[in-house]
Amino acid sequence: MRYPIRHKQETRQRILTMAAVRFRAEGLVNVGIANLMADLGLTHGGFYTHFNSKEDLVAQACLYALQSMNAQWQTQLALSDDGKCLARLIDDYLTTAHRDFPDSGCVVAALAGELARHDKGSRQLFGEGISALLSTLQQASSRDVAAGNQRLSATACLALMVGALQLSRAVKDEDLSKRFLQEARSALLGLN
Repeated sequence: MRYPIRHKQETRQRILTMAAVRFRAEGLVNVGIANLMADLGLTHGGFYTHFNSKEDLVAQACLYALQSMNAQWQTQLALSDDGKCLARLIDDYLTTAHRDFPDSGCVVAALAGELARHDKGSRQLFGEGISALLSTLQQASSRDVAAGNQRLSATACLALMVGALQLSRAVKDEDLSKRFLQEARSALLGLN
Protein backbone atom coordinates (compact mmCIF):
# COMPACT_ATOMS: atom_id res chain seq x y z
CA MET A 1 0.00 0.00 0.00
CA ARG A 2 1.42 3.35 -1.03
CA TYR A 3 0.92 6.33 1.22
CA PRO A 4 0.61 9.89 -0.02
CA ILE A 5 3.69 12.11 0.34
CA ARG A 6 1.92 14.10 3.03
CA HIS A 7 1.64 10.96 5.14
CA LYS A 8 5.40 10.44 4.91
CA GLN A 9 6.03 14.06 5.96
CA GLU A 10 3.59 13.76 8.88
CA THR A 11 5.19 10.51 10.02
CA ARG A 12 8.67 12.06 9.85
CA GLN A 13 7.43 14.99 11.93
CA ARG A 14 5.92 12.64 14.52
CA ILE A 15 9.26 10.85 14.82
CA LEU A 16 11.15 14.16 15.15
CA THR A 17 8.76 15.49 17.77
CA MET A 18 8.85 12.33 19.87
CA ALA A 19 12.62 11.99 19.53
CA ALA A 20 13.16 15.60 20.62
CA VAL A 21 11.08 14.97 23.75
CA ARG A 22 12.66 11.61 24.53
CA PHE A 23 16.24 12.77 23.93
CA ARG A 24 15.77 15.71 26.31
CA ALA A 25 14.10 13.54 28.94
CA GLU A 26 16.28 10.41 28.74
CA GLY A 27 19.50 11.42 27.01
CA LEU A 28 20.78 10.47 23.58
CA VAL A 29 22.26 7.10 24.52
CA ASN A 30 19.20 5.87 26.40
CA VAL A 31 16.76 6.26 23.51
CA GLY A 32 16.73 3.29 21.16
CA ILE A 33 15.32 3.46 17.68
CA ALA A 34 13.27 0.27 18.06
CA ASN A 35 11.56 1.52 21.25
CA LEU A 36 11.02 5.01 19.85
CA MET A 37 9.37 3.62 16.73
CA ALA A 38 7.30 1.12 18.73
CA ASP A 39 6.05 3.93 20.99
CA LEU A 40 4.81 5.67 17.85
CA GLY A 41 3.15 2.50 16.54
CA LEU A 42 5.71 2.25 13.73
CA THR A 43 8.19 -0.42 12.71
CA HIS A 44 11.92 -0.26 13.28
CA GLY A 45 12.52 -0.84 9.57
CA GLY A 46 10.30 2.11 8.69
CA PHE A 47 12.72 4.40 10.51
CA TYR A 48 15.17 4.21 7.61
CA THR A 49 12.58 5.62 5.23
CA HIS A 50 12.93 8.90 7.13
CA PHE A 51 16.48 8.97 8.52
CA ASN A 52 19.83 7.50 7.49
CA SER A 53 20.89 6.62 11.03
CA LYS A 54 20.32 7.39 14.67
CA GLU A 55 22.96 10.10 14.36
CA ASP A 56 20.91 11.69 11.57
CA LEU A 57 17.84 11.58 13.83
CA VAL A 58 19.81 13.12 16.71
CA ALA A 59 20.93 16.00 14.50
CA GLN A 60 17.49 16.61 13.01
CA ALA A 61 15.60 16.28 16.31
CA CYS A 62 17.96 18.69 18.08
CA LEU A 63 17.69 21.20 15.24
CA TYR A 64 13.89 20.85 15.34
CA ALA A 65 13.86 21.48 19.11
CA LEU A 66 16.14 24.51 18.71
CA GLN A 67 14.00 25.92 15.91
CA SER A 68 10.86 25.44 17.99
CA MET A 69 12.44 27.23 20.95
CA ASN A 70 13.63 30.05 18.73
CA ALA A 71 10.15 30.41 17.24
CA GLN A 72 8.75 30.77 20.78
CA TRP A 73 11.38 33.40 21.58
CA GLN A 74 10.59 35.25 18.34
CA THR A 75 6.90 35.27 19.27
CA GLN A 76 7.72 36.72 22.69
CA LEU A 77 9.91 39.34 21.02
CA ALA A 78 7.13 40.31 18.63
CA LEU A 79 4.75 40.83 21.55
CA SER A 80 7.18 42.94 23.57
CA ASP A 81 7.94 46.56 22.82
CA ASP A 82 8.62 48.04 26.24
CA GLY A 83 12.41 47.65 26.53
CA LYS A 84 12.10 44.44 28.54
CA CYS A 85 12.39 41.85 25.78
CA LEU A 86 15.43 40.10 27.16
CA ALA A 87 14.06 40.21 30.70
CA ARG A 88 10.97 38.31 29.56
CA LEU A 89 13.05 35.63 27.86
CA ILE A 90 15.26 35.29 30.94
CA ASP A 91 12.29 35.19 33.31
CA ASP A 92 10.64 32.43 31.26
CA TYR A 93 13.86 30.43 30.98
CA LEU A 94 15.21 30.52 34.54
CA THR A 95 12.26 28.93 36.32
CA THR A 96 11.81 25.86 38.48
CA ALA A 97 9.17 24.64 36.01
CA HIS A 98 11.75 24.70 33.21
CA ARG A 99 14.23 22.97 35.50
CA ASP A 100 11.72 20.24 36.40
CA PHE A 101 10.53 19.43 32.87
CA PRO A 102 13.56 18.99 30.63
CA ASP A 103 11.53 16.96 28.11
CA SER A 104 9.74 20.11 26.98
CA GLY A 105 12.53 22.55 27.76
CA CYS A 106 15.75 23.82 26.28
CA VAL A 107 17.57 21.20 24.25
CA VAL A 108 20.85 23.06 24.80
CA ALA A 109 20.66 22.66 28.57
CA ALA A 110 19.49 19.07 28.25
CA LEU A 111 21.96 17.78 25.67
CA ALA A 112 24.97 20.09 25.14
CA GLY A 113 27.30 17.84 27.13
CA GLU A 114 26.30 14.75 25.18
CA LEU A 115 26.39 16.47 21.80
CA ALA A 116 29.97 17.56 22.40
CA ARG A 117 30.87 13.87 21.92
CA HIS A 118 28.82 13.32 18.78
CA ASP A 119 29.72 13.49 15.13
CA LYS A 120 30.58 16.64 13.23
CA GLY A 121 27.22 16.73 11.43
CA SER A 122 25.20 16.70 14.65
CA ARG A 123 27.37 19.39 16.18
CA GLN A 124 27.14 21.46 13.00
CA LEU A 125 23.32 21.49 13.04
CA PHE A 126 23.30 22.06 16.79
CA GLY A 127 25.60 25.04 16.27
CA GLU A 128 23.29 26.44 13.59
CA GLY A 129 20.36 26.23 15.98
CA ILE A 130 22.36 27.92 18.73
CA SER A 131 23.37 30.68 16.31
CA ALA A 132 19.69 31.36 15.66
CA LEU A 133 19.03 31.56 19.42
CA LEU A 134 21.95 33.97 19.80
CA SER A 135 20.56 36.11 17.01
CA THR A 136 17.19 36.30 18.76
CA LEU A 137 18.85 37.15 22.07
CA GLN A 138 20.85 39.85 20.27
CA GLN A 139 17.64 41.28 18.81
CA ALA A 140 16.09 41.37 22.27
CA SER A 141 19.20 42.92 23.77
CA SER A 142 19.43 45.55 21.02
CA ARG A 143 15.83 46.56 21.55
CA ASP A 144 16.43 46.81 25.29
CA VAL A 145 19.60 48.89 24.82
CA ALA A 146 17.65 51.25 22.58
CA ALA A 147 15.22 51.64 25.48
CA GLY A 148 18.10 52.42 27.86
CA ASN A 149 18.53 48.97 29.43
CA GLN A 150 22.14 47.80 28.97
CA ARG A 151 22.70 44.03 29.01
CA LEU A 152 25.47 41.46 28.65
CA SER A 153 26.27 40.13 25.19
CA ALA A 154 23.89 37.55 23.74
CA THR A 155 26.61 34.90 24.01
CA ALA A 156 27.20 35.63 27.70
CA CYS A 157 23.45 35.63 28.36
CA LEU A 158 22.92 32.25 26.72
CA ALA A 159 25.93 30.75 28.47
CA LEU A 160 24.76 31.95 31.88
CA MET A 161 21.16 30.88 31.26
CA VAL A 162 22.10 27.39 30.07
CA GLY A 163 24.76 26.88 32.73
CA ALA A 164 22.46 27.96 35.55
CA LEU A 165 19.70 25.66 34.31
CA GLN A 166 22.08 22.71 33.97
CA LEU A 167 23.51 23.23 37.46
CA SER A 168 20.04 23.68 38.96
CA ARG A 169 19.09 20.28 37.51
CA ALA A 170 22.29 18.58 38.59
CA VAL A 171 22.21 19.27 42.33
CA LYS A 172 19.99 17.50 44.83
CA ASP A 173 19.82 20.42 47.29
CA GLU A 174 16.61 22.33 46.43
CA ASP A 175 17.83 25.59 47.98
CA LEU A 176 21.06 25.51 46.00
CA SER A 177 19.15 24.60 42.86
CA LYS A 178 16.88 27.62 43.26
CA ARG A 179 19.85 29.86 44.04
CA PHE A 180 21.47 28.95 40.72
CA LEU A 181 18.33 30.10 38.92
CA GLN A 182 17.69 33.20 41.03
CA GLU A 183 21.26 34.46 41.11
CA ALA A 184 21.77 33.93 37.39
CA ARG A 185 18.54 35.84 36.78
CA SER A 186 19.73 38.66 39.05
CA ALA A 187 23.12 38.80 37.32
CA LEU A 188 21.54 38.85 33.87
CA LEU A 189 19.01 41.51 34.77
CA GLY A 190 21.42 43.64 36.79
CA LEU A 191 19.45 43.21 40.01
CA ASN A 192 22.41 42.82 42.38
